[in-house]
Amino acid sequence: MEIQVRHLRVLCEIASSGSLNRAAAGLGLGQPALSHQLRRIERMVGGALFHRDQHGVRPTELGALILRRARAIVLTFDELDHDFHRQEPAPGEPLRIGWNDSAITGSLLGVLRELRPGEPVRTRADTSRTRLLAQVANRGIDLALIMICGGRGLPVPPEVRTTTLATEPSFVAVPAGHPLAGEQEIELAELAGEDWIVSSGGDGCRVVFREMCLAHGFDPRITHDVDFDIAREDLVGGGYGVGLVQPTRQAADGLVIRPLAGAPMCVRHVLAWREDSPCAPTVQDLATEATAGYWRLAERTAPYRTWLHRHGRLAAG
Repeated sequence: MEIQVRHLRVLCEIASSGSLNRAAAGLGLGQPALSHQLRRIERMVGGALFHRDQHGVRPTELGALILRRARAIVLTFDELDHDFHRQEPAPGEPLRIGWNDSAITGSLLGVLRELRPGEPVRTRADTSRTRLLAQVANRGIDLALIMICGGRGLPVPPEVRTTTLATEPSFVAVPAGHPLAGEQEIELAELAGEDWIVSSGGDGCRVVFREMCLAHGFDPRITHDVDFDIAREDLVGGGYGVGLVQPTRQAADGLVIRPLAGAPMCVRHVLAWREDSPCAPTVQDLATEATAGYWRLAERTAPYRTWLHRHGRLAAG
C-alpha cells in the first residue's frame, strides 16, 4: 500500500490537534478507527510518527520530518482544488489580481490604485496561465495578467474576456564575457552549443522555446530549470548559461541583454476578466493606462529602445 494524500491529512490533523481524540473528532472518525489508521501509516513509513503520553501526542523525529513535507503537499492539493472549483467571494473581500511575471504588473497595479482609490487589493503570482484563467473563470480572482508565448491561440473559458495589452520580442541574456556580448543582435543559431537556463513553468512557453530552437537547426541543451527571473539572471551572470528574458529587463552585473535577430519568438501580455467582475467597469481604462506604462518602461530600457526605434513597435491586439 502506498501513502496517499488522505494519509497525510490524517497526520496533519493529529499534529495540529495534539490529541488523537481531538483529531478523530475533527476528521469525523472514532478514536479506535483513527488509531488503526495511524498504525497502518506508521507501518508504511517504517517507524513511529508520534510519541503518546498522558498529555497527548507529539511528533517523533521521523514524524517531524514527514510532517514538514506532508503540510506542503496537503496545502498544494488544497490550492489545486480551490483553483479549479467555482468560488464566491466574501462580501467586502479585496480585489484579487493574479499575474505571472509580466513587466506590466507594476503599471497595472498603479493604475488600479488611481482608478479605485482606497480599495484594498490582494495579488497572487502564478507561472501557470491555465491556472490563472481557471481562477478567473471560477471567481478565485477578479483579474489576471498573463504572458502568452508564441502565436498559438489561448484556450479561454467561455466566462472569461481577454484583451492583449502589448506584444514584445524575446531577448536573450548572455554572460558579460561571452563572445557575442558585443553584438547589437544575436542570431539564435549562434547559441546552439550553449547551456540554457529556462523556466519549467509557463504552460507552453518551454514547448514554444524548443520549437523555435529546432526551427533554427538545434535542440537546446536545457541545463538549468529555474522559475524565478532573478535566479535565472544570477546564473547567467555567473557564466552558467544563457536564457531568454523580457526586453524590458535591466541588465544586471555580469550579464548583457541583446535582441535575437529576426525576433523569432514573441510574447503577448494579456488581461483576463469576467464580465461580472468588480474590475469590469474600469477594465478598458486599466488596459489603456497599463499599456501606456509598459511603453514608457520600454523607452527607458536602452537595448529595447534601440530595437524599437530600429524596427518599430510590435502591434498590440
